[in-house]
Amino acid sequence: MNLFSGQAAVGEGAFRVIDLTAPLNDRTPCFPGDPKYSKSWHAQFGKHGFCVSKLEMSVHSGTHVDAPLHFLGEGSPDVAGMPLHSFMGEAIALERPKKTGENLSITDLTGADIRSGDIVLFRTGWDQRAGSREFFQDEWPGLEPSLLEELIRRGAKAAGGDFASVDSPAALAAGAPAHKLAGSAGMPVFEGLVNLDQVSGERFYFLGLPLKLEGGEASPIRAVALVSNMHRS
Repeated sequence: MNLFSGQAAVGEGAFRVIDLTAPLNDRTPCFPGDPKYSKSWHAQFGKHGFCVSKLEMSVHSGTHVDAPLHFLGEGSPDVAGMPLHSFMGEAIALERPKKTGENLSITDLTGADIRSGDIVLFRTGWDQRAGSREFFQDEWPGLEPSLLEELIRRGAKAAGGDFASVDSPAALAAGAPAHKLAGSAGMPVFEGLVNLDQVSGERFYFLGLPLKLEGGEASPIRAVALVSNMHRS
């Protein structure tokens, strides 16, 4: 079913809007060694009559999307060069609780209603660490290559979840196979999502648009889920 078919009434009350984005602030954790989030005033209202602020941070800060350029290098698509429909579309969120050091495997797709063109997101419980220094501590769950290969085989156009990276720390040390598989398939990777528990088990429309950063290997996003309130048979 197309949640945004021509007959769908898109308007107030037609959809529940769920914010899947972690806030960006001084407490936002960053990958070890990456630039920390910092906001300062370039112009202040009391002195200049208007406000202008300046940001310094990694483009991987908070809830963000990775483009193939991130781990495939020059010649690979950046966030500005990927088609916008790559970052939006029908989605499914799978509730798959994981312990520290436990990856998502192909068995986690058992019984999942994954359709061609879907954006597939995983809620592992790692989001409980969002906004804290523990977010990048310990072995967060990543996607095993076999799972990602199966998603590609089924026609999924994007993947992601509440984890710090689609590759676990051990997988990053081994060359980031999940990032590279997704990148080679032209799939964006969404990381650091929150509130997926509010849409687990439902089909919804996902929006995770990046800034149009030319040459950007990633970008912060405002990720939202639109859940239809219309009766579906």
